[in-house]
Amino acid sequence: MRFIRISQRELVEIRRLYESVMSKASHGLFYREGESLGKQISDMASEDMDKYLETAGRLIKGRGWVEDITFNGSSVKAMGSIEATEASEPTCHKLRGMIHSVMERVSERKFICLEEKCISMGDQYCEFKVREMEE
Repeated sequence: MRFIRISQRELVEIRRLYESVMSKASHGLFYREGESLGKQISDMASEDMDKYLETAGRLIKGRGWVEDITFNGSSVKAMGSIEATEASEPTCHKLRGMIHSVMERVSERKFICLEEKCISMGDQYCEFKVREMEE
């Protein structure tokens, strides 16, 4: 498998470009992109379901998306998200999508993932809440 490298600055510029064209609708695309990346991470992590979340976290960290990530029930805390930049609202849409995919795989239920704290808004870390979708 081949990988590419992209800088945080480039990632932020791409997000700003999409936002300039599509406004907040681009956030949904970033989320879906994260879901796609998360599904591949989930596939790799699912080889050992006893250590699934630990392995998924290591893969997310190893690919450079965060400096550290902790899964704790329905709450996920991420330190050093590469998507974080100074903003008035959460910016970690791809990471949110990855977490969504990882959590759905482990529980086999439908979820939504919300970012409640974000380094972009001056918080110490990013915190995501995973909630079961209502039918």
